[in-house]
Amino acid sequence: MQRWRGQDEIPTDWGRCVVTIGVFDGVHRGHAELISHAVKAGRSRGVPVVLMTFDPHPMEVVFPGSHPAQLTTLTRRAELVEELGVDVFLVMPFTTDFMKLTPERYIHELLVEDLHVLEVVVGENFTFGKKAAGNVTMLRAAGERFGFAVESMSLVTETLDAERRDERVTFSSTYIRSCVDAGDMVAATEAWAARIGSRVWWCVATAAAGCSDSRRPTWRRRCSRRFLPMASTPPGSPCWGTAR
Repeated sequence: MQRWRGQDEIPTDWGRCVVTIGVFDGVHRGHAELISHAVKAGRSRGVPVVLMTFDPHPMEVVFPGSHPAQLTTLTRRAELVEELGVDVFLVMPFTTDFMKLTPERYIHELLVEDLHVLEVVVGENFTFGKKAAGNVTMLRAAGERFGFAVESMSLVTETLDAERRDERVTFSSTYIRSCVDAGDMVAATEAWAARIGSRVWWCVATAAAGCSDSRRPTWRRRCSRRFLPMASTPPGSPCWGTAR
């Protein structure tokens, strides 16, 4: 898998491709289904699949200090999407200038002129461009104009077992964070691992001076920006397990 950072690393002679776009933090079951669909589309069309993600998290630029703690590092995210068959991992630096890009420029400059997109695969709630003004409807209209297809995927939901009162959940990074925050790694790994097979989850808790809290790891958001389970091991101690 090739790894590019920014538009400058997109080859000038790059051909047509299938593109999927998102933060993809955690690469959970919903992400995996979306990415797998994009990979199938690319293989069917005989073109490479580009996954476009962002660094830092868009919320950190739009509302500094407000973005959620990360489930996976950027490096781990790349490893997971490579397992799903992605050909190119494109990281777009999410700067204030990028944030101000209008939906029209986003489509024309990035998707059409730079990536020569043949098909875009996104979630049904996908938004993009300045003030998140772009949506799937706008993307479809642009596709008709510039000659690319748009596939929007429904969110992945599932009814949990009776022990959890038949609760229906939507698999999302937010849902996984809530499970991890509650110390429910069984539910978290169920949302993470199905579609990709057995996956090992791990964390390393490293407390910084003045940030530790032995009762609850609230320091994790201020220090490491990595999401950790509820504190059951001393800071600096690793924990691991396997999701089947």
